[in-house]
Amino acid sequence: MKNLRCLVLDDEPLAIDVIENYLQRLDNIDIRRCENPVEAFKLLQKEKFDLIFLDIEMPFLTGIEFLKTIKNPPAIIITTAYREYAVEGFELEVLDYLVKPISFPRFMKAFEKALKQHHVADDAKEASPQAENEYLFLKVDRRFVKVLVNDILYIESLKDYIKVKTKAASYVSYQTMNAITEKLPAEKFIRIHRSFTIAIDKVNIIDGNFVEIDGKPIPISREHKQAFMQRMQGK
Repeated sequence: MKNLRCLVLDDEPLAIDVIENYLQRLDNIDIRRCENPVEAFKLLQKEKFDLIFLDIEMPFLTGIEFLKTIKNPPAIIITTAYREYAVEGFELEVLDYLVKPISFPRFMKAFEKALKQHHVADDAKEASPQAENEYLFLKVDRRFVKVLVNDILYIESLKDYIKVKTKAASYVSYQTMNAITEKLPAEKFIRIHRSFTIAIDKVNIIDGNFVEIDGKPIPISREHKQAFMQRMQGK
């Protein structure tokens, strides 16, 4: 398992020291600290983190405002002296909410949630592309749902979300079409439209600028048609 990369963001250095001290007692943790939300925003443009410990009351941006600026945020644990932000924090799907002063046992309870989520994400990434039962995990609402790659019929873009369609169900997940397409084996899936990636072996009919999968007509864009037809003809 790769190290868990943590960012501790708080405008009070002593508050950062507390979290950093707790993290240093654990194994396989990389720690970065930041006292300014603007600087933290810049840091997130250059580096990826698995977990952010986020204070609420800070200059320039509150923690809630900062969280709303992040696209596809990592796991978030709020650390604050104020209880009144709890509801808004959980509406933004934070992992936990720690009220200062933070005891080590309470910290560990929150951290174990982050560690569990990290393990689930690692399992999804380490699934072998050649495995017969290859799968991926989709974050649906607040749960991670296991979906077998061979069960996927097609993926449809819904702006900031995607819908993954299988024979049995549909799953809506907050991620981009590019991100999900990159996770799928290229020999089995192809992008045929800005809004659709399909499983090649699930195509039943090709009719002009449409394919049909499980009774659903799906458009083929002019941009993708030549590459799609070549794949279907085995070229």
